[in-house]
Amino acid sequence: MFDKLVNKINTIKEESKNLTEQLDKSEVLINLTPLPDISKIPITKDTEQIISMCPDLNNEKAIIISKVIPVEETYLDIFYIKEIITNIDYWLVLTNKYIWFINDKSYGILPYQNIKECNIIKNNLMSKSININKIIFEINGNENKINNIISLLTNNEYRNKKIEEKTNYLCGITPIFQLINNIKSGISVDNNNNIVFHSSTENYKTTPNDITNYEVLVDNASILSKNQERNTSINSFTTGCYSISLRITTKTKTLLIPILEQNSLGKKYNIHDSTYEKNINFAKQIINKLNELCDINY
Repeated sequence: MFDKLVNKINTIKEESKNLTEQLDKSEVLINLTPLPDISKIPITKDTEQIISMCPDLNNEKAIIISKVIPVEETYLDIFYIKEIITNIDYWLVLTNKYIWFINDKSYGILPYQNIKECNIIKNNLMSKSININKIIFEINGNENKINNIISLLTNNEYRNKKIEEKTNYLCGITPIFQLINNIKSGISVDNNNNIVFHSSTENYKTTPNDITNYEVLVDNASILSKNQERNTSINSFTTGCYSISLRITTKTKTLLIPILEQNSLGKKYNIHDSTYEKNINFAKQIINKLNELCDINY
C-alpha cells in the first residue's frame, strides 16, 4: 500500500516536470481563419447531438460548430480543450475528413496525415495535458474518451473503422443537405438527389421518383401531405397532441419516422409550447424539401 502511494507521488512529480519542460518548448496554433458571419447559415445537425458528444459545450457553441463545419462531414468525437500556453479555449472536432479547432472567434483545419505526434503528458483529476504536434493542450474528458482521441489521431486502422461505423447511416451518399433531430430522425440528400430517410432504428435510401406520398402525422391524423395541406389543419389540435411523425410512402415500402415521440408520462404536448413548435416546424422543413425535390426533378 505504501509502495503504491510512493509510486503515485513519484509519477505525479515526473509528469509535472515533463509538463514544465514541454511547455517551455510548446508551440501555438497559427494561421487560424476568422469566424465567418454565420447568422444566415442554417443549422443542419441538431445541437443536442453535439452537446451529447461533449457535455462541456453549451447550445450557443454547439450552434457555431453546426454552422461552421460543412454538412458533408460526420462527427467522430468532440472535445473541449485549452491551449495551455495562451489559455485560449477551443472545441476540438474530429470528423470523417478533418480535425477542426474552433472557438467563437476563429477556426483551423488540419488533415489527419499532418499529425506527427500525440501523447498524454500529465494526468489531472478531470482532464489530461496532451501534446498534439508540439502544442500542449488541456483536454476535458475521462480516460476512455481521451484514449479515443489519441487513437483517432494516430491509428489509421482504428480511425477508418470508426469512420465506417459513424457514416453507415448515410447508406453510401455524401450529403449536401441534411436535417436530423435529437432522436436521430430526419433526411439527408446528396448532389444526385438520392435521399436517405433516418430514424433511430432504420436508414432507408431512395429517390424522388420512387416516392409516391409523404405526410406529417399529428397523432394519427395527416395534416400535411405531398404538395398540399389537408382539411384537418394544425389548429384542429387545440388541446395539443401526443406525437408527431412523418409517413413516407414509396413504390415498395411505407416508412413511419418519429419526429416527436410520446413522453414517458403520457401527457399531451400543448401546441403553443416550444417543444411542439420546434418539432412541427422540423417536420414541415422536411416536407418542403421533399416538395422541392419532387417538383424540380420529377
